[in-house]
Amino acid sequence: MYYRTTFFACATDGMTLQCAAYLGIAPAAMLYANHMNTISAAGIICADVWNHHRIVTVDQLGWQSLNYVRDGQAIDVAEDETVTVH
Repeated sequence: MYYRTTFFACATDGMTLQCAAYLGIAPAAMLYANHMNTISAAGIICADVWNHHRIVTVDQLGWQSLNYVRDGQAIDVAEDETVTVH
């Protein structure tokens, strides 16, 4: 499962991601059309450090890429930062 963001960050965005990781329901990946916001980044880092749940995060994909991705698709990120959607 992935989470596609199309909104501006609010103060609870980071906390929500960290709490979702704590509950075991965090997204497997966060995909951003533009730059990732700092509030989300804080929650993603806290989820990794405090809850040992890594959320794969890719930003600057562009809107065309996000329009292609649908729920349930697998996403691979190569070492050269190439993103492949299956």
